[in-house]
Amino acid sequence: MPRKPRILSSTGIYHIILRSVNQHIIFEEDSDYQKFLFILSDCKKKYDIDIYAYCLMDNHIHLLIHLPDDKLSSFFQSLGSRFVRWYNNKYFRSGHLFQERFHSSAIENERAFLSALIYIHNNPVKANACRYASEYLWSSVRAFYGAKNSLVNVAYAYNIAGSKDSLLHYFAKETDSPENTLFKNDHLEITHFLTDEKALTIFKSVTHLPTASDVVTLEKSKRNEYVRALKKEHLTIKQIARIMDISETTVKRICKMAH
Repeated sequence: MPRKPRILSSTGIYHIILRSVNQHIIFEEDSDYQKFLFILSDCKKKYDIDIYAYCLMDNHIHLLIHLPDDKLSSFFQSLGSRFVRWYNNKYFRSGHLFQERFHSSAIENERAFLSALIYIHNNPVKANACRYASEYLWSSVRAFYGAKNSLVNVAYAYNIAGSKDSLLHYFAKETDSPENTLFKNDHLEITHFLTDEKALTIFKSVTHLPTASDVVTLEKSKRNEYVRALKKEHLTIKQIARIMDISETTVKRICKMAH
């Protein structure tokens, strides 16, 4: 089935999501987040674009950006290929890390811009990664409260809201606004108590492997043993599948084998 053509934004502003292949965990350590932001900063300078917001989640990335249509694909190709090359070298893996096509939503007016801004920064709260958006280290939210962040253009959002104080008031008031329906299915699956960060900590404790990417070195019987052990530690099927980089069907089959 042919792809639908990408909807272009008349304002040049897009809400972008980069998702990992098979929900593979992208960021296992602080240095992974830091490297991605370094490459993002470098690509920002190279392509002369504006970044209004970002949020790095464990298996997907949100960006609110302004760039010309003719730079859209080349920017993300450069960003993705540079990070994946570094990531694969670090974790001794090969192949794709991100899905082939990124998801984009055209931002056509100020209301949509503010809704995207709120949604992006509220992502970690929706995913149970933190209680308040301002607690999350790997988003741009703190820049809007005054923290130094050369990556993000905060002035544009201040201007739309009328002032910094008005924007922060909007943040406090609209964190769960019904207008925030962009990518509304992102976290429908997340009903578990354990965050993915906690799940990864349990994985390392159970398997004694330094990273999730080391699963490929395991014999199948040992891998299956760890899958069952992780299920007993109350990780969900989806979490185990993401961390072990195997299908949910395989995880279910392995867990049934124990009965």
